[in-house]
Amino acid sequence: MEYTSGGVSDFNLRVALQTLLKEYCEVCKSPKENKFCSFLQTSKVRPRKKARKYLYAVGGYTRLQGGRWSDSRALSCVERFDTFSQYWTTVSSLHQARCGLGVAVLGGMVYAIGGEKDSMIFDCTECYDPVTKQWTTVASMNHPRCGLGVCVCYGAIYALGGWVGAEIGNTIERFDPDENKWEVVGNMAMSRYYFGCCEMQGLIYVIGGISNEGIELRSFEVYDPLSKRWSPLPPMATRRAYLGVAALNDCIYSIGGWNETQDALHTVEKYSFEEEKWVEVASMKVPRAGMCVVAVNGLLYVSGGRSSSHDFLAPGTLDSVEVYNPHSDTWTEIGNMITSRCEGGVAVL
Repeated sequence: MEYTSGGVSDFNLRVALQTLLKEYCEVCKSPKENKFCSFLQTSKVRPRKKARKYLYAVGGYTRLQGGRWSDSRALSCVERFDTFSQYWTTVSSLHQARCGLGVAVLGGMVYAIGGEKDSMIFDCTECYDPVTKQWTTVASMNHPRCGLGVCVCYGAIYALGGWVGAEIGNTIERFDPDENKWEVVGNMAMSRYYFGCCEMQGLIYVIGGISNEGIELRSFEVYDPLSKRWSPLPPMATRRAYLGVAALNDCIYSIGGWNETQDALHTVEKYSFEEEKWVEVASMKVPRAGMCVVAVNGLLYVSGGRSSSHDFLAPGTLDSVEVYNPHSDTWTEIGNMITSRCEGGVAVL
């Protein structure tokens, strides 16, 4: 079985076989035959959980409720959430603690891209292999970025905008994992940072964020990486920066975020491509800005972020997690993360 698992090209199947082999070897160490029989009867030998996905919460910063603005601490720790058991565990940490990073999954690997710590903006990229459970350093971007947008499209990782050095950038970089190389491939229609970004059907969508003038945006744009052209789409009803964005069921969701007038937001908007408009859906139970959002098995998972600030005090970071069911239009709170975090990244494997 060990030889077979090593020769399997499909990543999910390879991980499943290696996990089964490990469990089998642990059982074989026991002299008790009935232990082996009970092992065969457990849920672990039911169809191997291909729908069992893991969420990886990567980096970010943490700050206690009531702490000073300067008390925030960039994180290197990474947590994994089992969507089946709904339990968080820690895995190997990043080499470089960072917040405001971008995270993407490509080829069964998790990539942590850019970010910042103590006002030092990074161009470095790290890659996590869930089989070896180790982070390795790969090629750096051409420009250091934080508050960037990241997504995967046509077998490459795209990094867009963000704080680039001392200014807000509008360049787009693309990472080719085979060549281990980043290259600048174009420009955004509008410079922005801490915006929402996602891919759907070969197109890249950017939503909200903060402009060069420091204004939170409602704008919604789509980028075709083949023609390298941008097109405007209908704007959101609410200005949002530090928002979460995800594509689900041929719709795009814009979740929470922050604006100067309302502080942290709990409202959620959904863009229907069929109707070509935004509609408001059920609000989250907790207002959040800088949280992680991801679509998994037909649901939206929202984790962490920060709360609203009160009396000019620094807002605390959140460890709570909510799940949105689009069919019932309801939110449900589930198990908390081990470490509260804001402006981190999330990946699904």
